[in-house]
Amino acid sequence: MATETSTARHVFRQRSSVWLAVMSGVAGLLLLLSLVWSWAEYPQPLFGAWVLFGMAVAWSAFVRPAVLIDAEGVTIRNIVRDVHIPWAALTDVTTRWNLKVMAGDQGYNAWAISSQVERPRSVSGGLLRMSAPGRVDGVRSAAARAPTTATKVTAHTVAQSIQQAKQEYDHAVCLAEAPEASDVRVRIAWRPLVMAVLLLPAIAVVALFLI
Repeated sequence: MATETSTARHVFRQRSSVWLAVMSGVAGLLLLLSLVWSWAEYPQPLFGAWVLFGMAVAWSAFVRPAVLIDAEGVTIRNIVRDVHIPWAALTDVTTRWNLKVMAGDQGYNAWAISSQVERPRSVSGGLLRMSAPGRVDGVRSAAARAPTTATKVTAHTVAQSIQQAKQEYDHAVCLAEAPEASDVRVRIAWRPLVMAVLLLPAIAVVALFLI
């Protein structure tokens, strides 16, 4: 499914990942409630650490990974790393096994979007549809609108949105409706907070197991 997180950004995750995250979260909460309920008679700190670790893994594997498309480019958000590819650097999109965004000869895989067998369906409208001539912020204002009417998110449908957005960005630059990007570097950022969310319960499991 595609969810809108801001007026100029669209976030894509597959429905299966969302449902797995929901089920994992519900199961984890039920286990924690059961643990708290029986803590006075039967404390189980190791079991609690395992539950927290499992919930951390489910969040990092099913919730955090996503593909973000906005007026600046494409951001691939994997488990502990973000890759931002500006429109000017983007050269191709492939969907053999999962979504892969190319910047020159270098490709970046999206953990969140895998290839699936799907029936052909139309995707109406472009993500970055141009505004009326003369508007300097045409790309940014158009990015605030919903990108597609397709409900099923697959590597193919997300690739279509990226390709359409790339074409419209290039067209806007040619018509001087959008400034040409001066910085075309692919930016890779590791996320220490996500690493901490995974490592802390893992360390607690090991420490409690050794006690």
